[in-house]
Amino acid sequence: MSLRFSNEGPAFPEQLVDALLTGDVVFLCGAGISAPQLPLFAGLVDECVGRLGLEKNASEAESFKSYRFEEVLGSLSRRTVDPGDVTRAVVNILQEHSEDADLAHHHTILKLSRSLDNRPTVITTNFDTMLEKALWDVEGLQRAQELSFAGQDLPSPGSTDFGGIIHLHGRIADEQIGLKQTPLVVTSADYGDAYMRSGWASRFLFDLCRCKTVVLIGYSAGDAPVRYFLNVLEADRQRFPDVLPVYALDPVKARELPDARWSTLAVEPIAYEFTTDAANGDQDHSALWRDLDQLAELVVRPRTTRHAWAQTILVKNFDASDLAERDRILWLLQGRRDLWSIAIRSIEDVAWFDFLVERKVWSDQDGAWILAAWIARNLQSVDRFRVAIKWLEQFDKPFSDALARNVEQSKDLPDLWYRAWRLLAASRQRFRKDIDLHFYAMLKILRGSVVLNNDLHHAVGLITPVFKLTARELSEGSSPNRLADIFGSRWIIRGQDEASELVDALVEVPQSHVIIAIATAKLQEVVGVAVDLDAIDEHFDRNDYSVPSVEPHVQNEHHEGPVFLVQLLARLLPAATQVDRETTRSLVTTWRNLPGFLGCRLWLHALRNKVLFSGDEAIAGLVALPQNVFWHIRRELALVLRDRAADADAELVTQVEQRILTEGNSYYQHYTIEEGQVDWRGHARDSEVWLRLNMLNAAGRLSGRGSTELATIKRAREYLDRDVEERDFFGSYSYGVQAVIGDAQTIVDAGDGERLEVALQVIHSPDIRKQLGWSVYCRTDPSGAFDTLAQAELDASNAPLWGTLIGSLSFPQGDSDESRSKLVISIFEVIKPANESFLKLIIYRLADLYFSTPRQSAQALTDWWPRLFSIAVHHDSEPFDASRELAEDAINSPVGRLTQALLTDIEWCRQAGALIRPELLKSIVSVASTEGRQGVFARAVLIRDAAFILSIDGQAVTELLDAALTGESVEAAALRSVLVNQANLSSTTSRVFCKHILQGVTEIGGRDRSSRAAAAKIMAPALSIIRQEQDADHWGISLEQTDLALKKGPPALREGAVRLLAQWIHEIEGGPAEAWRTSIGRLLARWSRDRELYEKELTQHFAELAIASADAFPEALNQLLPYLTRLHGRGSLYAIESSEAPEKFPSDTLTLLWTLFGPGCTSSLYGVPKVLERMIKAKPSIELDRRLQWLDQMALRYE
Repeated sequence: MSLRFSNEGPAFPEQLVDALLTGDVVFLCGAGISAPQLPLFAGLVDECVGRLGLEKNASEAESFKSYRFEEVLGSLSRRTVDPGDVTRAVVNILQEHSEDADLAHHHTILKLSRSLDNRPTVITTNFDTMLEKALWDVEGLQRAQELSFAGQDLPSPGSTDFGGIIHLHGRIADEQIGLKQTPLVVTSADYGDAYMRSGWASRFLFDLCRCKTVVLIGYSAGDAPVRYFLNVLEADRQRFPDVLPVYALDPVKARELPDARWSTLAVEPIAYEFTTDAANGDQDHSALWRDLDQLAELVVRPRTTRHAWAQTILVKNFDASDLAERDRILWLLQGRRDLWSIAIRSIEDVAWFDFLVERKVWSDQDGAWILAAWIARNLQSVDRFRVAIKWLEQFDKPFSDALARNVEQSKDLPDLWYRAWRLLAASRQRFRKDIDLHFYAMLKILRGSVVLNNDLHHAVGLITPVFKLTARELSEGSSPNRLADIFGSRWIIRGQDEASELVDALVEVPQSHVIIAIATAKLQEVVGVAVDLDAIDEHFDRNDYSVPSVEPHVQNEHHEGPVFLVQLLARLLPAATQVDRETTRSLVTTWRNLPGFLGCRLWLHALRNKVLFSGDEAIAGLVALPQNVFWHIRRELALVLRDRAADADAELVTQVEQRILTEGNSYYQHYTIEEGQVDWRGHARDSEVWLRLNMLNAAGRLSGRGSTELATIKRAREYLDRDVEERDFFGSYSYGVQAVIGDAQTIVDAGDGERLEVALQVIHSPDIRKQLGWSVYCRTDPSGAFDTLAQAELDASNAPLWGTLIGSLSFPQGDSDESRSKLVISIFEVIKPANESFLKLIIYRLADLYFSTPRQSAQALTDWWPRLFSIAVHHDSEPFDASRELAEDAINSPVGRLTQALLTDIEWCRQAGALIRPELLKSIVSVASTEGRQGVFARAVLIRDAAFILSIDGQAVTELLDAALTGESVEAAALRSVLVNQANLSSTTSRVFCKHILQGVTEIGGRDRSSRAAAAKIMAPALSIIRQEQDADHWGISLEQTDLALKKGPPALREGAVRLLAQWIHEIEGGPAEAWRTSIGRLLARWSRDRELYEKELTQHFAELAIASADAFPEALNQLLPYLTRLHGRGSLYAIESSEAPEKFPSDTLTLLWTLFGPGCTSSLYGVPKVLERMIKAKPSIELDRRLQWLDQMALRYE
């Protein structure tokens, strides 16, 4: 594909144009760009010969004829008295011709040949300074001076500072600009040195071709630079496949006749035709420069130029466009998203879309979206409707989906057109199995004024389950005998949470008789799939277990499978019966005949409908049921007995009662009992008979024989001597997720002498409500619970009761009242005689109670501390598990509670202005010296509160904690984790435990809040030192130690540090900008420059920190830029979008966006265009920057 502006002009290859837009093209300019002001090489030689007063000899004439002009000049230099005369003549000629020259061509070249950062990058073998003069016009004298390079002093291709106007063969002096002359490559000897003996020119060009696409302009195939350089390039290309293309703009008399000599020089010619002056027959290159000017407009302003071109061309009828315009449109739209909206708004002639689709400009998915959006601009057009029919055949479902969305979003569309477009969109989905309409869209349709039959099919389909297979493990050496040995399966509902709402909406639709037929067909499909999955046999139906009740019931909650479909059928039954009784009866019959039990359950439910079936029909249906169905189905069969037996013939009722009384034993005999298994069959038979007889009794039709059998069952099965409850209708009954409230009534009702025995029975009851009765009693009447236990034995059997009572008194809500305090003291007094074997059973509860009870006025309680501590330590045989969260386990352990209580008592003494009691200080030492797991917990609590510990006068545990933190044991590492992740930051802690902090921060794990807490232990001292608030001696940690810890630590530490700084920059006095300049920036200046620590995970955080620096953003970005890389995966624009950076600092914002989202980024660019718009509004000239242009073209849009 190529970009072409005119029939006679060059067809620029797409690859070249794309490279121009990304700043990857360098123009290599010959004498032709300065013609006709300056002579071409041949004219320069002729004029030089004349000025020297010489004539060409035979050898020079032959070289001149063969275009080897450098050989002519070399020969002339050897024939003159002063070899420098030739060079001086060349310089004089060029300076004379350069006066008042037309620089239009040079301006065009400078627009085209620029790097991505807009730096002009032009290579020329010309000696003149016309390019510098053109640059002076545009960017000023200083830039022209700074960016002019010549001779061997050239910037290296590929380096960060590569660019400028580079005179490969040297440059003449220019006094106006202030440029001195450099050595010139004029003669054949000069060329030999530059390209062969020294080779500096050829090396430069070889390197250039590896990093830039080169375009030759102003040369012919025989020119000296071309011959010396490009003859070698083909060999270089074969050895180095990374050499980029080289193009040559080549004038021809006819496009079909390019200069054949280019093909031997490893160059791809881009031909254009000479323009002939009709008046005098002169030929010129105006077609080239005219089209290059247009190309330059694209390169300089691709955004506005592309939009203008697309709109100008696409508003035409397709037949009115020429080939060049069609090529241009293909290039504009291929692989880019920025012009979709232009195409949708501008095209009127549908032939444009036919052309673009044929050329595969878009993917089918994107094309379907664009075409549907174009259609939606006029949904009342017969022509567009006709076009949509054709496109639907080609693009199928993606187009119908996109069209449906557009139709639903349209406003004020007449019902006629709405119906037409909905039918069209649905026409490709009618026979498809997948259902892609979302629940919310379907709910909107069902509640609207137009509901199509197809809508009903889709809605029922949405509540129809689909099956999912799961892998099964087969034991080694065995072979599969059934499908279930190979895979498992389950039903799933997409959008299960919304399914109930959709069922409600379907029930409200007037066409109940239609919906019940559709739902019946769907149920048949589901049952058929279950049969294929071996999920149904004579005695088993997986669908049956997934539907506790065929009619809506709380027991159906949290069930998957056909439950919503079945509930819909049950709810539709009354309305469908009213509309068409006979058809509904026919459908109900199909339910009965479905394999498995579920269909039959629906049929039984229908038998309860008095309009559909008489009482005789209902009971006769029960009589005729197969044995396995009669005894398997519980709820629906029982409800038929209850609701219809009263209306049925007595003989039929007698027959069904006879089945109930006589068949149970034979039915349950088909179940086999394994050896050693309790025979449950009698219980099951009696439960089923009991339920069915109770239903007949409720209907008033239970016979004397039936009453006798019911009474017999109640006597034999005490648990059945009661009324029928709702749970009896279900094989299993769920109470759902609810707060189970204990029942304390039996304890309350018990006499004083019996209450303990009743409480012991209650806590071992299988009924969870009764189990919780003692807990309720302790909370509601703790004094009564205490009185119950006060005289009881302090042994293991009563320990659970004591534990519950103590637990109910621990951690009271609100202030502790006097009665509770007295009761706590009484509890400790009563259990005082207990031995350790009893106390160890309730040590967790006792430690909680001790910790949560004020002890200042109760000396008797503090006397318990050593005893409780000893029991907690000596009766814990569990090993320390370093994989768990130490701080969490420590504060919730008995020793942890007791250690916290100890610290609370010390703090109370200090606040009261009293001396700290010696036994408290002694206890701290005891705590810190404890062995075992509880000792680790105790030390963890002390280290967690290290700042407080170190502030206690007279404490002697510092050395003990220091020793515990030292070394490579699992305990030491775990304690260091508590120190850096949990302990509060203080300068004293930092100073005393500095070496452990510095080691601990290098050992942290995952990236979470703890990584920031750890980072704070070293970043806060560093920031304090930087701000000259305190020195390193005060913190015990120097800046150098912080540097080393960050370098040695895991990535999580560095991420935590950067995220912490992003938080602190808003909290430091003076505002974010001042914070950056005085603190954060100075601290980050010390951040490691080691490339091994160049972590892409920090890019997002560093970028957000730079943005957070507010008015210091430019300097922050400049400092952090080396640490930023392309974003991968999920990136965020929020920090930039919510800041003022796009308006205040558009250039710097662009640098940041390019660094984050430039080529190689895998994050979405969605949202970038809006930021770019803000930047352009603030600084219109930034639109010329090629980085902005690339970002704009690549960004994702949904407009």
